[in-house]
Amino acid sequence: MTSEPSSSHSLPTLLRELRDETTTLLRQEVALAKTELNENVSHLVRHSLQIAIGGLVAYAGLIVLLIGLGHLIGAIVVRAGIDPGVATWIAPAMVGLVVAIIGWAMLNRAKHAIAHEDVVPRQTIESLRENKEWAQNKLRHSS
Repeated sequence: MTSEPSSSHSLPTLLRELRDETTTLLRQEVALAKTELNENVSHLVRHSLQIAIGGLVAYAGLIVLLIGLGHLIGAIVVRAGIDPGVATWIAPAMVGLVVAIIGWAMLNRAKHAIAHEDVVPRQTIESLRENKEWAQNKLRHSS
C-alpha cells in the first residue's frame, strides 16, 4: 500500500511555496539592508558635520588670532611694563591659540567617532546566514 502525498504537500507545491517564501524573504532582507545602511550613512553624515563645525571653530580661532593681534589685551600688557611693540601681539596670539586648540579638539573627537563607525550591515548579514540555513534545511526535509 503506497499512499500518495496529498496535493497540498506535493513536491511541486512545496517548491512553489519555497520559491514564494524565498522571494518574500529576499525582499525583506533588501529592505532591512537599505534601512541599516541608511542609519549608518546618517551617523557618518552627522560626524562629518561635526568635523566641518570643528574646522570652522579652528578657523575662527585663526581669525581671532589675526584680528586680535593689535587689540585685545595689548593695553594691559603695556601697563605691565612690556614694550608696546611686543604687547600688541602677545595677548591676542594667546586668545587665538586657545580657540584654535578648542577647534582641534572638536576635529579630533569627530575623526575618532568616524574611525569607529561601522557601515557594514551586520544584522542583514546574520539574517541572510540564518535564511540560508533555513532554506537548506527545508530542501533537505522536502526531498
